[in-house]
Amino acid sequence: MKSEKTTAIMPDGSQIYYEKYGEGPALFLLHGNGGSGKYFSRQINSFSKHFNVFVVDSRGHGRSTNTQSETSFQLMAEDLLHIMNAEQLTVADLLGFSDGANLAMVFAFLYPDKVDHLILNAGNTRPDGIRLLPHIGSYIQYAIVWLGAFFDIGMRNFLPILRLLFRDIGLSTADLKQITAPTLVIVGKHDVVKTQHSMYIARSIPDASFALVSGQGHMFARRNPKRFNQEVLQFLLEDGSD
Repeated sequence: MKSEKTTAIMPDGSQIYYEKYGEGPALFLLHGNGGSGKYFSRQINSFSKHFNVFVVDSRGHGRSTNTQSETSFQLMAEDLLHIMNAEQLTVADLLGFSDGANLAMVFAFLYPDKVDHLILNAGNTRPDGIRLLPHIGSYIQYAIVWLGAFFDIGMRNFLPILRLLFRDIGLSTADLKQITAPTLVIVGKHDVVKTQHSMYIARSIPDASFALVSGQGHMFARRNPKRFNQEVLQFLLEDGSD
């Protein structure tokens, strides 16, 4: 499918890479920790029939760079705002997976007038929202990368990204209640995110609906793209985005 590839320069010199597909209302796809926009390769064809799809590599991920020794969802939200301003977009829909969902929540809280609809797939506001074994696995991964960082610049640059896994995203329950966009919280029944934590997010955001999909885990969008795309498009199109 034809795409337009762009790199936006942030005020700190970081370069944020993104691709655009299709026409219509703007829809941003935000990937998870350690990933890239390629995660959504099975969504682009379906979504671009209805939307102008922006597939973003978050700072320090994929083809994007990061000049900062530390990063945060607030900083990445500023990156998104710069892209929207550069593209002359007044409003957009956001679909976030895992850390991308966390970024989407932070953006929607900081810039409520910029978000039309919000789709949150497997986000968590606190580290204790993750099931125990995957959380322990993240610590093991961090230890390995931390040791490798003494010898490899790629691992050294990856450390600020991994540290996001062990921090609150900076939004309290009261903050979530300030998110005004119609929201779909969608998660697989076997996700690494605790079901009760996903339900907490859905209860806290005032105009949110909750979809728990049986037979699916953390990689729902990759493993069953037909069902995932159907759920997302049903939410967006029935709510009047098309």
